[in-house]
Amino acid sequence: MVTNTPTVDITAEEAELLISLEEDLIAYGKTDVKCPRCDGNIIVSDFGSSYTIGCENDCVKVGFRGI
Repeated sequence: MVTNTPTVDITAEEAELLISLEEDLIAYGKTDVKCPRCDGNIIVSDFGSSYTIGCENDCVKVGFRGI
């Protein structure tokens, strides 16, 4: 089971955007979509059984944990 937990205060629209990018980021490691707040790159940070999708500048991010 995968759950998502916002790690910074983000809007529902920002969370939906990051979640929608999950497939591209996991498959290709990158996306052409820019951060909705600062126009930074969206990246994936892998932490074993969990990972975070968010802006390289940490202004928006969503964490995912495998259980």
